[in-house]
Amino acid sequence: MRNKIQIAFDLGSHSIKGAVGRILPNDKIEVLSISEIKSESIDCGDIVDKNLLLNHLEILIEKMEKDAKINIDEDAWVSVSGRGIRSINSSTRIRSRENTDFEIDEEIKQKLLNQCSDVQVSADRYVLHNVEQGYYIANSPLIRNPIGMVGNSIDAKTHVIHVRNFNLTQLDHCFNDDLSIEPFPVFDGYAAASSNLTHDEKELGVIFIDIGSDKTNILIFKDNYLIHSKVIPLGSRLVTKDLAAYLQCSIKEAEKLKINKVSSFSDFADEENIFEIEIPNDDLKRNVNEKEISKIVELRFEDIIDQIQVQIKSIGKSIPDFKSGIRISGGGSKIRNLDLLFKKHFPEVSTDFLKLNNIVYKESLEDRREFVTLIGLLAWPIFNVEDKSSSLQIKDINNLKKSISSLWKGIFE
Repeated sequence: MRNKIQIAFDLGSHSIKGAVGRILPNDKIEVLSISEIKSESIDCGDIVDKNLLLNHLEILIEKMEKDAKINIDEDAWVSVSGRGIRSINSSTRIRSRENTDFEIDEEIKQKLLNQCSDVQVSADRYVLHNVEQGYYIANSPLIRNPIGMVGNSIDAKTHVIHVRNFNLTQLDHCFNDDLSIEPFPVFDGYAAASSNLTHDEKELGVIFIDIGSDKTNILIFKDNYLIHSKVIPLGSRLVTKDLAAYLQCSIKEAEKLKINKVSSFSDFADEENIFEIEIPNDDLKRNVNEKEISKIVELRFEDIIDQIQVQIKSIGKSIPDFKSGIRISGGGSKIRNLDLLFKKHFPEVSTDFLKLNNIVYKESLEDRREFVTLIGLLAWPIFNVEDKSSSLQIKDINNLKKSISSLWKGIFE
């Protein structure tokens, strides 16, 4: 898997991205092609215009093939995101009937993992990831790998991430049937976090915030385990809409203001900075104060911060429990002084933007946070066992009523 060409598609709201790369022997990612095209075919993870998506994917693939000098006709890692994603922590137990010791082998471990996902996921949903959180053998401490150990009972803990069957059916039809590309689905937040956070950050505890256009992914790691994930339906596009409504200007003009003129932390906005914006259907222009509109932007991002605080509280933790602090990423995070606003609300820990490292490309991608998921997808085989991923294989809709474990044999990380 590491020596073969990797293909990745990040299907975001308002833009889709594609990349071609390979994994080098030192686990760096050599990017051969990276492209982006604006698209209104996806809304918070849902395909809302399949023909438009297909058209834009064909344009993207043509450019990727030209840049990388390859033919894309096999398989690809494809992001799954948005409102269709749900997650839950699950646990289950196996014990011997006679209360005698038995040795834990791969078969028992797989049975535990299957049970963790089956008990929590309904028939109309599909398991994307069943992420191990450790094991207990009788009254033991938490064990990372139980294979070869003995005991009269074993408990497994996992973090189950699942999505509506409908989303994957549409994805499979678009890629497999129309483009002849086998899609391997990955939750975009998990892809972004897995490859771009360091082992030490996950070990010490880190809160990963991936801000997109229509949603924000929150993933929380502790002791090198993923202990919580959540998709909240708030993103930077709402900031744009707030500005457009307040200023009575076009969404395009508001987007330009957001990126070029606004401070997401109004304390750092310049009250003396007055600039003009165009008024739709009018030759006149309106004067706007940077401080005034920055306060609007700050309020919207504080809504996201409030949700982060709710999620941390929901798992019985507090901010100081995460010694590596907060790492912010995603295309929606590229607004001036957003890191300072987070530092204001989370003064107990370090807060910083995520840097994209270990990438070989003709130009620096270090601060290109909009590509964090795409790079994570290219690097997926490094951080996840290759033979534990599965293509969709959901041609017969009636088969969706079968148990999750039989459909997704071997997908567990």
